[in-house]
Amino acid sequence: MKVEIAKGLDMYRASKYLIEVPLDSERIIVYSTLTTSLIVLTRDEYEKVFVQHSFEDNETCDALHDMGMLVAEDESQEETLAELRRGVLNGDDGISGIMIAPTMDCNARCYYCFENGARRGTMSTETADAVADFIIEHCPGKKLYISWFGGEPLLVPGIIDRITYALKTAGIDVESTITTNGILLTDEIIRRFDDWGTYRVQISVDGIGDQYNKTKRLQGIEGDPFEKIVENIKRTLDSGISVHLRINYRSTNRKSIEEGFDFFNGKFGTYENLSLYGAPLDLPDEKGYSEFDESEGNLYLDVLKMSLDNGYEDDELNFRDGVSASEENNIVLGNLLLSPFPAPCMMINKWRFAVDDRGLLYKCQKHLGQERFSCGSVFEGIDANDCYRYFSTDELHDERCENCAIFPICHGGCNANRLMYGDKFACPPSKTIMPKLVMAYYRYLMDNQSREEESDESPE
Repeated sequence: MKVEIAKGLDMYRASKYLIEVPLDSERIIVYSTLTTSLIVLTRDEYEKVFVQHSFEDNETCDALHDMGMLVAEDESQEETLAELRRGVLNGDDGISGIMIAPTMDCNARCYYCFENGARRGTMSTETADAVADFIIEHCPGKKLYISWFGGEPLLVPGIIDRITYALKTAGIDVESTITTNGILLTDEIIRRFDDWGTYRVQISVDGIGDQYNKTKRLQGIEGDPFEKIVENIKRTLDSGISVHLRINYRSTNRKSIEEGFDFFNGKFGTYENLSLYGAPLDLPDEKGYSEFDESEGNLYLDVLKMSLDNGYEDDELNFRDGVSASEENNIVLGNLLLSPFPAPCMMINKWRFAVDDRGLLYKCQKHLGQERFSCGSVFEGIDANDCYRYFSTDELHDERCENCAIFPICHGGCNANRLMYGDKFACPPSKTIMPKLVMAYYRYLMDNQSREEESDESPE
């Protein structure tokens, strides 16, 4: 939508970044994906401003401008967003965050893993030392966030020990998270978290009972794997560390995700250090998750609301102080995927890398183990090749994205998916259900307002 609206000597146009949702026959919700402002207008008000281009109601026009829904002639929201991307791109003068895969081997054989087809291997001590040396050389701030990834990183705790010890000996303050299937979360491993600076663990599960066992196909595990993972989740939660429990599901399988959520919420829902959420499997060879039909979109929304209604906070983007502190965010907007973000992902930063077991550098974990996507190594340094430049840029790969209403949320979408599968797989899954997400947010605000009013009216 592009509307020119005259107000005195000023000229206004409607922001491109608006989601309009009919509330009823008389009212329309308008939400800004850039500013997160939300307003309910009567249809007459909406028609006058956005259809008839009337500026007679100065108070309404001023309010809409303040909320970022009207843009002055001399303003550019596109440039504001470009400045945000440049801020992420050039935001560091060295490494402040890095993803390390100490092994590309895994004790699970999940059919959907994006690493299927990638080489398997484990990091040698020589490569581990080179990883540490590379970081020490390029970490002037002496504060580092590590995301331990894989493969299954807990197969090689000794390599994690070695790299962490070298970094700490060099005076670098280390914080870390671990992405794991959780089957190796023993008491011994959990005791190491303090040395590793680990404050959060993400555990991925696939259904419950036999479905979990058949999907994971875990190797070398004695007894029932599902019973073991439930025990390990409890052990980790009891330690006090933050646990993100991710339930993977096919975008069409309502029964699986509802059963899984009910089970784990019932089992562990009283733990304040638990964040429980569902994630649709990314299966581009079958059906891209950006192509939800109505039933898939409705299920996706229901899964998001499961987490929200049960009070689970998604703090995935809240980096700790001293590493890359994020702006204070609205938890509900985050859970509903309505929060704006300053870039497609943090990996556009010139100094953000993922490292595989051979010490090769990549701009995304989805490329680990696939040498054709590498951009240097810890031995030879950074190679600003085509793949590096594809990620580390504030330019858009598809100019159409800048005119999309959800552009402030995705900034053009997933570069890795676009590079591997094509443009249509770059879009976030929330795109197909944006109006429903905005309606869910509006209802949350109204419910919250009602609760506050009832509380104010209650006698002390």
